[in-house]
Amino acid sequence: MAITVSVGSGKGGTGKSMVLANLALLLAREGRRVCVVDLDVGGANAHIFFGLFEPQYSLTDFLTRKVDNLNDVAYCLDAFYDLKLIPGTGDTLQSANMSYQEKMRLLRGIKAIDADIVLIDVGAGTNYHSLDFFMAADLQICITMPEPTAIMDFYRFIQLATLRKALTSFLSQSEVSKTLKQHNFQTITEVFELAEEIEEGSRGKIQDELQSFHPLLIINKVVPGSKLNSLKLKKMASKYLGIYLPELGEIPADALVGESLQAYMPICEYSPKADASLALLVIWQKLTKIIDLCKK
Repeated sequence: MAITVSVGSGKGGTGKSMVLANLALLLAREGRRVCVVDLDVGGANAHIFFGLFEPQYSLTDFLTRKVDNLNDVAYCLDAFYDLKLIPGTGDTLQSANMSYQEKMRLLRGIKAIDADIVLIDVGAGTNYHSLDFFMAADLQICITMPEPTAIMDFYRFIQLATLRKALTSFLSQSEVSKTLKQHNFQTITEVFELAEEIEEGSRGKIQDELQSFHPLLIINKVVPGSKLNSLKLKKMASKYLGIYLPELGEIPADALVGESLQAYMPICEYSPKADASLALLVIWQKLTKIIDLCKK
């Protein structure tokens, strides 16, 4: 069964899809069977990074049951080390109004993809679809930038993702789950306290669930003098959310990234010696070690 890796962000414009496309390329280049699934509802564009402009088939064909297997809508990109790609749907009615049953069918389909690693491009923001797709993967990667609005949106995204993870400790129709969904929380302590009031032992259940939640942090578009203190960000996540944010690395702002987009190629293939490419190479090396640990 494939290892699934979701890539999300709190807002658009962080370079999420660019990072995903390059990590997929690097993983495929070392001989792993890799598939990219574009679940960015309303902003599906992963195919553009590989010069695939008008896909004849896409995720929509699976959602509308024209095909029963996601492998049937996967493009094999021969020019990019046989990387497979399942293009997104755009803002279609089927994807925007996906029912719970349809969502579960899609997640089962992703698990059944014939690959070693499946990279999932999750839509930016904090809607339920984005959070559910993000949390359903074996590993989660978060992308942000060193600017105040991006950090605020990132923290909100992680905050809500943590709550979604906490809710998996309980049945969806349980009293604890229904009550927690009706409240806004600033800290995980507030979640513990309310859950414990409703059902004794809930705190321990949530703590056990959060022990396995360690979203991996990538900071993109870093410029000299950037004021983001990643250590402070990780301390906030630990103190207020009860989770650890391992840092995969930073990617410097690089004009060659824009050139690679215009050439419809990932930067690591377009210009392997570019500053952004070298940073992505370091991130890829760390990620492969984590993926290999997941397989053991």
